[in-house]
Amino acid sequence: MKKRVLVAIIIGILCILSIFLCYEVFSYKKPKEEKKQEEKIEDVVSNKLENLVEKEFILWVHKEYPSALKKLNQELEKEEYNPKMWHKATGYSYFSLLDFYQNKTEDRTVLPLKEENTFSIVGDVSLADNWDIMPKYDERGKGVLGILSEDILTIMRGTDWMIANSEFTVSNRGTKMAGKQYTFRASPERLSIYDEMGVDMVTLANNHVYDYGEEAFLDMLDAFQAKQMPYIGAGRNLQEASKPYYVIIGGYKVAFLNATRAEKYILTPGATEETNGVFRCYDPTNMINQITKAKQESDYVIAIIHYGKEGYHELEEEQVSSSKQYIDAGADMVVGHHAHTLQGIEFYNHKPIIYNLGNFIFNAEVDDTAIFQVKMNQEGIDSYYIYPAIQKNCFTDLLIDEGKQRVINDLNSWSYKTFITPEGQITEIE
Repeated sequence: MKKRVLVAIIIGILCILSIFLCYEVFSYKKPKEEKKQEEKIEDVVSNKLENLVEKEFILWVHKEYPSALKKLNQELEKEEYNPKMWHKATGYSYFSLLDFYQNKTEDRTVLPLKEENTFSIVGDVSLADNWDIMPKYDERGKGVLGILSEDILTIMRGTDWMIANSEFTVSNRGTKMAGKQYTFRASPERLSIYDEMGVDMVTLANNHVYDYGEEAFLDMLDAFQAKQMPYIGAGRNLQEASKPYYVIIGGYKVAFLNATRAEKYILTPGATEETNGVFRCYDPTNMINQITKAKQESDYVIAIIHYGKEGYHELEEEQVSSSKQYIDAGADMVVGHHAHTLQGIEFYNHKPIIYNLGNFIFNAEVDDTAIFQVKMNQEGIDSYYIYPAIQKNCFTDLLIDEGKQRVINDLNSWSYKTFITPEGQITEIE
């Protein structure tokens, strides 16, 4: 009897050990098989992308995005390599991933991933203490609602990346530039209004940022840096003034560049290798070079130019020719301001040129204006919209109904190969 009990105990122990050993074997076998499969996919993808993408980059992608290579391999089995495959596999484009891989963080912002994204641009903004808008801002006592309507702010605050042309210097110092009829200067505290507006970045390549000389100009750069607001188009030297700012929007890397050719009698200093100033493009060569360079490491390049004849809807020949040169160099669109009025839109090689957005909130004049918006989806840039508005009595409001259609009709009459729908969508006419 005792022997039978002992045998039963031994058999029971052996069964438990067998189950344990089986579990251990299978639990280790599966990861090894998975690892072999993963290594196989790495090799397959590496072979298919040989001479196109570094092997180390592929291994990094596999580490950061474990399912990406499998998805990429499936895409490569269907068609030839296309850089957009990386976005389908990871949610980020090849250029965005390359930035992450190389740990590039300077002069760029990475926005959270979303199914749909937008970036928007407005024209000339003045927050100058010695000009029309700020006295009304103070007098009305409503903050930014004293100069912009709620409808305007809904669009500006709702877009993922908002850009405005900051047309004044920022300082409590400096001396008016000799020979200039209009000079604009704001105290550094005024920059907080950009936060109220929802502005994320400013363009500085214009004819008023140097109105109070070098001292005030450098104070302005320091003020924007202190509030950590990106700017483009001006700097302490040409390298800083001409460099792009990169924004990863919806997983795509977008480069923004800004330059000016606004002055008939040139007073605002252009930056050089050793001196400060704005990025000039009277000769478009430097801008063309910067666009070409940016395109080599970006999905999209947006060229924002301060140009056009003030007060005229008609275009200058140089506006048209240089804008087309910028697109030929790799720009995916050109957006202009400075004319203090709206000008037409043209599609060139299927890329839009928004010739002038005019004044946005700049003075006491009555001017039609607009917010230009680019919509993006998982495939990249999807569509373009214009939201007509009006500046009147130092206040900018969104136009609706007849007023909106009036501006759209005007823009359609001034535009080429372009039709703007009643909803404001900018479409190309073949």
